[in-house]
Amino acid sequence: MSNAFVFDVTQETFQRDVVDRSMKVPVLLDFWAEWCEPCRVLGPLLEQLTETYGGSFYLGKVDTESEPEIAQSFQVQGIPFCVLLALGRPTDGFQGALRETELKRFLQRNSIGPAKPIDSVLADPEHKVVDPNSPEGRLTAAISASRVGDADAARTLLADFPEDDPRADRARRLLEALPFLDATLAATGTGAEQLLARARLLLMQGDVEAAMEQVLGSVAEDKSFRQGLARKGMLLCFQFLAENDERIDAFRRRLATLLY
Repeated sequence: MSNAFVFDVTQETFQRDVVDRSMKVPVLLDFWAEWCEPCRVLGPLLEQLTETYGGSFYLGKVDTESEPEIAQSFQVQGIPFCVLLALGRPTDGFQGALRETELKRFLQRNSIGPAKPIDSVLADPEHKVVDPNSPEGRLTAAISASRVGDADAARTLLADFPEDDPRADRARRLLEALPFLDATLAATGTGAEQLLARARLLLMQGDVEAAMEQVLGSVAEDKSFRQGLARKGMLLCFQFLAENDERIDAFRRRLATLLY
């Protein structure tokens, strides 16, 4: 598939591609079959929305003919049938080929909206073309990869980043924050763990300020959780804001008050 936000689901990849991924970004499962005419209508609409929403959610395609065990586990009675998973658990769903306006209402009901642009000083007001292999292009791409939870891609883009570039400090801070994306966070864990899992999901959905509030809540619960994982979470949040955004100083002060 050419769409980076759409993937086929199999029994073997379900844990990794659906459950684990939903801990960072919501995953919508689309149960379909080749013979199903309404599926042919719904499928392209959903795929188009994943691109329009820019990574706010992923679409997992489940062929009920080749993966009947998955369909049975979700008690699918008819198709098309869709189930939304977040933080590893089903949270909502619908049956039938909804219209685009209805699909958008469904996503909005689950706090999923189009990805917000990265509000950073890397944005070019003159809209000039940036060489993707330049330090500026690599850092911009790394932030975009982080925005959809792809820590490995971000690390690859930042490997051997030139130390004499003016963006080197920001690249270093982003690298330092990436373990927050890698961390295994269970929605049913401790209070601090639950809050950090929620923070990461909100961050991937583009709600940076709400994510920062959740991070602060986790510190209030347990400031030493996972050797300071909350600090890395807050640092990652900062990467999605302009460096002169007044919220950075405000949240940095609140974090310091809780930590020290």
